[in-house]
Amino acid sequence: MDILSEVLDTIHIKGALYFEVQAAHPWVLVNPAMNLIGSFMLPELEHVIPFHIMLEGQGWAKSDDNLIPPLKLESGDVVMFPMGSSHSLTSDINNWQGIAADTSFYQQTAAKKKPFTAVKLGQDGLRAKLVCGYIGFNAKPLNPMLKTLPKILVVKEHVSNEGLMKQLLLSTLNEMGKSNEGARNIVTKLTELIFTQALRQHMENHTSLNDHSWLTAIRDDHIGKALTLIHQEPFKKWSLALLANECGMSRSSFTERFNHYVGHPPMKYINCWKMQLASKLLSDGMSIVRVAEHIGYSSESAFQKAFKRYVGQTAGEWRAT
Repeated sequence: MDILSEVLDTIHIKGALYFEVQAAHPWVLVNPAMNLIGSFMLPELEHVIPFHIMLEGQGWAKSDDNLIPPLKLESGDVVMFPMGSSHSLTSDINNWQGIAADTSFYQQTAAKKKPFTAVKLGQDGLRAKLVCGYIGFNAKPLNPMLKTLPKILVVKEHVSNEGLMKQLLLSTLNEMGKSNEGARNIVTKLTELIFTQALRQHMENHTSLNDHSWLTAIRDDHIGKALTLIHQEPFKKWSLALLANECGMSRSSFTERFNHYVGHPPMKYINCWKMQLASKLLSDGMSIVRVAEHIGYSSESAFQKAFKRYVGQTAGEWRAT
C-alpha cells in the first residue's frame, strides 16, 4: 500500500500556479509568509506551502529566519518552504535586499481568471526564468506528514526519479499557456504531482532512520508495517496487543518505537486518523449518521462526542466550514 499517496488524498491537497517570473541579474525575489497571503492564494485550505520552479538560469534560496544556509538552485530545480515562512530568492548570494509586494497584490492576482501573472525583475544581466505557485492542504484533525517536513525542501532535477520531475515541469509549462478551464485543472493536478514527487525524493535522499518523523516511520520495518496495517484497515477494531503481535514486538517496545517515530501513541494515532477520514467524508457530503456507521460507531451521539474531542468542533460545524 502507498501510505503517502493515501494520506495526500485524504488531506485534500490542492495546487495552483500564479506567477511566471522573468528575471535578469541582479535580481531579488522577496516572498511574504503564508499567514499573510495564504488565505488569498488557496482560501479553502488551512496550510499553504509556496514553491518555485527554476526553469532557466540559476539562483539561491533561503528562509528569512536564516536558520539554514542559502541553497543553490539550477535549471530544473524546485524549492519549497513547507512551513510557509517568509523567504527570498536571488541571483547573488551576497545580495538579499529586496522589497516584498504588498499583500493586496497577491489578493488581486488570486482573484484573476488567468492561468498565471507575468512578473519582471532585475536589470540586464544573466537571465533566469521561474514559475511560482502554492500547494495547500488541511492540517486538522490529523495530518501526520505536516510536522515532519523540513523548513526548506529542494528537489534537484538531476537526481529526480528517471527524469519524472522534468517531465512534470514540461507538462505543466505546456498547459500554463492555455486559458481554458480544463488547462487550469490540469495545472492544478500537475502541481500536486510535483509536490508528491518532491516528498518521495526527500524521503529517499534526506531522511535517516535516526530521525524522529512520520516520513521515516514509513521506512522502518516494524512501524512501517504497523502504519500499513492501520491505513489498509482503519476501521478494524485494532488493539495495542494485536498491532504489536502483527509487528513481532512486545507491547511496550512497540509503543515506545511507534511514539519515537510518529509522535503519538498507537491508539491515539488510529483514533485521530479515523477522524481525519470522517472529516473527509463529511466534506464530501455524507450525512453524519452514515459517517458514524461507516467508521464503526454504534451511535451518532458517540461519534459526535469523539469527533468533538479530537477535532475541536462538532461534525456539523466541521461540514459547514
